[in-house]
Amino acid sequence: MVSNDVSRLPYRNNVSCILFREDKYLLVQLNEWPEQWWKFPQGGIHKGESEKEAICRELQEELGMSKINIIKKSFRTNKYDWSPDSVKLAGYRWRGQIQKFYLVEYLGNDDEIAINKDELNQYQWVELKNLFKYIDHDHQNFSNYKQIIEKVLIEFGRL
Repeated sequence: MVSNDVSRLPYRNNVSCILFREDKYLLVQLNEWPEQWWKFPQGGIHKGESEKEAICRELQEELGMSKINIIKKSFRTNKYDWSPDSVKLAGYRWRGQIQKFYLVEYLGNDDEIAINKDELNQYQWVELKNLFKYIDHDHQNFSNYKQIIEKVLIEFGRL
């Protein structure tokens, strides 16, 4: 596929989980990401799957989590184009993503978390005061990630 054909590709529907327990937020680091890059757990919505079903599946697949409470959906979305490398990595099926954000509470303990090493390098719980230094990335795919998360947290009454 030549690069000008990318504009004809659809956007992938995605759910992003603003995952918290008490006063801390869970961030994940994907395999092969730079050490300083973190994000909230997220994933694509499969055909025929609801957004809430996608949240449950993604958290189970990536973190082994089943004890969750989906609290609220944000009215905000984040539509963005991927870098050429990301489009290629996705097999030229999508040009980017349309993210929907949900506030999700984790009701389990850390010893119940089992990260999928095929996808994730590690996870960590961070306090709100430290959150933004972990999610402020200088990369096309994340150019406005910090700003949209800030707006979503304000909407959820968490900031």
